[in-house]
This record gives sequence, C-alpha cells and structure tokens, in this order.
Amino acid sequence: MQVITIAMQKGGVGKSTLARSLAVAAVRDGLSVLMIDMDSQQSVSQWAERREGDMPVVVFSTENELPKKLAQAKGAADLVIIDTPPARSTEAPAAVEVADLVLIPTTPDVEPLEQMPRTLRLCRGFSRRVFAVVNMANPTGPAEVAYTREVIEAMGAKMAPVVLHRRKAHRDASASGQTVQEVDPNGKAAAEVANLWAWVRAELQGSK
Repeated sequence: MQVITIAMQKGGVGKSTLARSLAVAAVRDGLSVLMIDMDSQQSVSQWAERREGDMPVVVFSTENELPKKLAQAKGAADLVIIDTPPARSTEAPAAVEVADLVLIPTTPDVEPLEQMPRTLRLCRGFSRRVFAVVNMANPTGPAEVAYTREVIEAMGAKMAPVVLHRRKAHRDASASGQTVQEVDPNGKAAAEVANLWAWVRAELQGSK
C-alpha cells in the first residue's frame, strides 16, 4: 500500500479535484483506492455522497484517527490518497509524514506560489518526495505556465511534467459525483488527468 498526500497551505488551488481525479484514474487502472478526507469542509466526502458506486472508498479522518485508518487500509487498499485542509493545520503535517509522495497543487498565480515554500519546508522536514502540480492553468496561456515553472524551480522544487488546465468539464463532473474521465473520457481534461496519473504511477513504482 502506498500513500499520496495532496497538500497546499493556500486554498482554492484545486486540491480536492486533483485528489478525486487521481483516485478515479487509479481505480480505472485496476487499483483498490481509499480516499481519506482530512478537510473539515469535507468536499471529497460530499462528492462521494453524490457519487454512484462504491469505488473509490472515501472516509473522513482527523489527525488522531489517521494511524488507525491507515492500519485498517493495509491489505485492503493498494493506494491511499489523502486530501488535506488549507492554511496552517495539524492535519497536513500528519498526512505528509505518512506519505510516499506529496503533490502540491498550485495555480499560476502569485498568491499560491508565495505560500508554496511553507508546504515545501514541511515536506522536506519529513524528507518526503514532493512535486508541484500546476492546476487550473489558462488553456491559452503557455507563457504563464513557463513562468510558473521558473518560479517553482527557483524554490529548488520539482514540477510534475503534466499541467492540468482550467476546463468546465471538471465542474460539471463534480456536480454529479464524477470526474472528467467518467463524463467526457475523450475530452482534453480526461487526457490530462490520464497523463498525470501515468506519471504519478511511474513515480510510485520507482519509489518501491
């Protein structure tokens, strides 16, 4: 069993959407997936309530309950994806500590990029492998992605090679408890998620 933690101090960067998209991609790839929602807003849990079907499994957890949830998942789940709350919290450090891989989603905006060093320091404090994921980028703005990459690399961080763009399909899918791979499997958003998941899975396999 491996653990991916989605963490970022700044809110509004698409953490829950990224977590859900990767979870469904993993399920469609044949893995048994548990999602742990540690955000008090419970966006992932509410998405699961709108969803038909029983995979991925979604549970809510506090920091104190996390070790028990992970122990219960061993032998039953191939992959655990943890969605953490924004801002400073005790949940994020607990989730980062148990992660095999940490993904930091960020939009190509100055506010989340200014907050990223805090999350990077947290990951480095636990010696965790960490990558930034550029999310909700403008489909017609390659220059902003190039600039964002420069900023991230200037922090001494690595960026995932796949960029997720701002597409209406993500919002439409969420309303029905689905993801873009399910509502528009041949669309651009689904292709981006598929490519990101392929890269993530390779990174996980390389860490074994």
